[in-house]
Formats: sequence, structure tokens, C-alpha cells
Amino acid sequence: MRFLRAVLSAVVATLPVLVVLLIPAFVRADSSPVSLIGIGGTLLNAAFLAGIILIPKFNGRLDPEVPAWTSATAMATTARVWRKRLWLALLAVLALLAIFAAGQTAAYLLAQSAPAVVDGEFSYARFLAPELVVYVLGYVLSAATYVLLIRVLARKTTD
Repeated sequence: MRFLRAVLSAVVATLPVLVVLLIPAFVRADSSPVSLIGIGGTLLNAAFLAGIILIPKFNGRLDPEVPAWTSATAMATTARVWRKRLWLALLAVLALLAIFAAGQTAAYLLAQSAPAVVDGEFSYARFLAPELVVYVLGYVLSAATYVLLIRVLARKTTD
């Protein structure tokens, strides 16, 4: 149940990422005459970083654990973890990056097997499949893993 709530928190925290991913001009240079891939990449990075920062707050709302992990205290608890257990928090980020890279790789392999542009024609359905894979496996699963690891570390820092 905790994993499901962590996934729901990650979906809420990374919803702006999904919005950017669903606009082809932001993520593909060959999808339309106007390419906004530079803006799209910046928006994706900013939205994902904001999601990582805010996911403890969303998770505290969806899965509270009184008194250390509620919507009001989760951000302070996360900051305490980063102050007291820096190396373990960095390992949580490393796990996030590993899962994110695996999601990116899966989406890349899917996009190579079914390209979105065939004979000069753009197919949104073929574009959508790898974008949803990278969103679910890359962004959502990595953020959920990060928040679960931070919660475990937070339990051990309460003195």
C-alpha cells in the first residue's frame, strides 16, 4: 500500500513533466516545422527537479505518518535527512538516477523499434508510446523510489 501511495505522489509531483512530454514540438525536432526542443528540455528538467523537491510534501499528504511525515513536516524531515545522512541521501538520488536511466533506455528502444516519423509522416500514436514509457518507468518510478528511500532514512534520523 505504501508503494502505491508513493507512486500516486510521484504522479502528482511529476504531472507537469507529463504535460511537456505530450507536446511533440518540445521533445522531438522532427515532429513539426517548428522545433522547441531547447525550451522543452529546459522545461522537463525544471519540472522534474521541482517534482523531486516537492514529492515529500505530496507523499506526506497522501500517506501521513504522524508526527514525522505529514504534509506540513515532510519537507523539514527531508531536509534533516539531507543534513544528517548526506551520503545515504546521495545513494537515494543515485537509485533515482539509475531507475530514470533504465526508463530512458526502455523508451529509446521502443522508439527505435517503432519510429514516430515514417516516410515523412508523423504518427502521434507512435510518438505517445515511448513518451508514456519514459514517464511511467523513468519519471514516476524513480521519484517513487526516491521518496520511499527518504522515508526510510527519515525514520532513522528522528532522535
